[in-house]
Amino acid sequence: MVQKQNKILSKAIWPGQKRTFDIDFFEMLQPQRRVCEDSRYKSGVYYSEKCNRNIQYESGLELNFILFLEQAPKVRFYWEQPCMVPYWRGKIKDTYTPDFAIYLVTGEIIMVEIKDLPGMTDHRVQTKMQGLIKFCAEKDFGILLTDGKNTIDKLLKIKCNKTLEKSILRVLKENNCILKTECREITKACEATQNELLKVILKNDLRYRASKSIIRPVNRNTVFRHVFINKRPYEALNANPYSTLFKSGTEK
Repeated sequence: MVQKQNKILSKAIWPGQKRTFDIDFFEMLQPQRRVCEDSRYKSGVYYSEKCNRNIQYESGLELNFILFLEQAPKVRFYWEQPCMVPYWRGKIKDTYTPDFAIYLVTGEIIMVEIKDLPGMTDHRVQTKMQGLIKFCAEKDFGILLTDGKNTIDKLLKIKCNKTLEKSILRVLKENNCILKTECREITKACEATQNELLKVILKNDLRYRASKSIIRPVNRNTVFRHVFINKRPYEALNANPYSTLFKSGTEK
């Protein structure tokens, strides 16, 4: 299992250059915020032998990832809630905190965001990732968006369900929005899986809110798509890749 999960680390994206760092500084860092203790989520602390302190987590996926990091030979050190990253929600400047930072035995740093596959497709998550892309490009850090076992590449490799795709696009053309109940009904009528639905969303660059299963026509997360979906280098973007994003005003 550890050997299989170790491949996840190799799937990190490097929007800037790969650079090594001295661990002495990073060993002194502490979490930038406390995890959410909402009763709806699985949160708590895990004592890390590798880090010699309690590590906070706020989901089962995060706990499983911590257990992996403890056993991963490529990981020398890690910490949770590592830094505040600026990003833009339409015209509003905000910050968010990635779930983990990993210090590899090679001296490189990877920022990690833990999300399930629907979460990776969520336009709000992708908006935050755009800020993280810019941040990591400036710091020469890597980025890993994963559920601990998979990346968004799993969805990209799925064969597109053409029947589902035509149905989704037809309804969006008529109504400009698909709500949860209708989304479920369309998926069921097309005998499609959730991952096939997510594939259609990614392929057609649709705006998806995972928690409410709402689909809208246009997703304006251009930088995320450029780097994570099209697999193009961040430096290939315009000198000011956020110029159009600042004017979108799409995030609510």
